[in-house]
Amino acid sequence: MRSVVLLYLNKVIDLVGWICTLALLLMIANVFIDVLVRYILVDALKALNLYLWYDHYLSWLGGIGMQELEWHWFSMIFLLGLSYTLRENGHVRVDVFYDQFSRKTQAVINIAGALLFTLPFCLLMAYYTWGFFENSFIDEDNRGDPGSLPRLWPVKLTLPVAFVLVIISAVIVILEESLTLSDKNTEVNSG
Repeated sequence: MRSVVLLYLNKVIDLVGWICTLALLLMIANVFIDVLVRYILVDALKALNLYLWYDHYLSWLGGIGMQELEWHWFSMIFLLGLSYTLRENGHVRVDVFYDQFSRKTQAVINIAGALLFTLPFCLLMAYYTWGFFENSFIDEDNRGDPGSLPRLWPVKLTLPVAFVLVIISAVIVILEESLTLSDKNTEVNSG
């Protein structure tokens, strides 16, 4: 049963990893297009006296909205990437003593850290950021700047979703480390 749950939870986090990869590629394309339009195309259109046409029909391409979209892509990559990084044990840590412990002691530390710190913090953050998103959605929150993106709620939705995904990753860590504790073949000394 535990391994079936782990399989499905890991597939969810794998999907999140692919979403982050796609968001990174879209952010790169967004920055490329934004720079190309703002520093090459606009100057060329000004030289050809076609800038008013561009300003009327294509000003969104290379404008404030494109810059805001870059921030949204980056937020998505960073926030959703937290869960994938936790599952992959890729977060930075200072392992002065941890590396010297046996694998089972490391498993106990990882379970305790997930139960005492990660889960309570992420539950609180998911709860409070949901209200932040909900208010933005109901009020049709926007920046109001000319050329900016029409709504801010999509990027604010990323916050509670990201913390729920970190909770899923913490559950994966707890389940995998409990399997390590129950495994009779796990080394007693890290040697």
